[in-house]
Amino acid sequence: MTLRRPWDKLADCMWLARFVDKARLHLTASLTPDFAPYFGHALATDGAFLKHFGLKLDDCVVAMRIHGTSDDDFAAWFLAQPGVTTDTIASWNAGAFDLGKPGQPMARSFSWARRKYYTDAGADDRVDSVFSGIAWDEGYIDAMPSR
Repeated sequence: MTLRRPWDKLADCMWLARFVDKARLHLTASLTPDFAPYFGHALATDGAFLKHFGLKLDDCVVAMRIHGTSDDDFAAWFLAQPGVTTDTIASWNAGAFDLGKPGQPMARSFSWARRKYYTDAGADDRVDSVFSGIAWDEGYIDAMPSR
């Protein structure tokens, strides 16, 4: 299964579609070794996402077990959570492309990931954030929306 792009939306929320894909793979023990240790990790994008919306990974995994076959059902569960509002979704989406940039959430984590995973991207100045790092790594940086 190919993970959806970081900016692909579910319930009008960036990252949620990718998180759902990862959760499904997690439940079948099919996450690749590159992803498995960081699924839901506090210092990874999943962790920033969960924190932003006041969600707990365990609750999301239980919801995925219940609603996992339907994006729409999981999206409905997500939208019913107390920390998920149109305002928190809008603020997440507004800052999502900046995750990992200096002075932004995940700056230290992205700096570490650049050294560990994106060393060959050093000459590509488009790789300046979490989303652009993922896009570069997965081969679709040219499809990344301009901001």
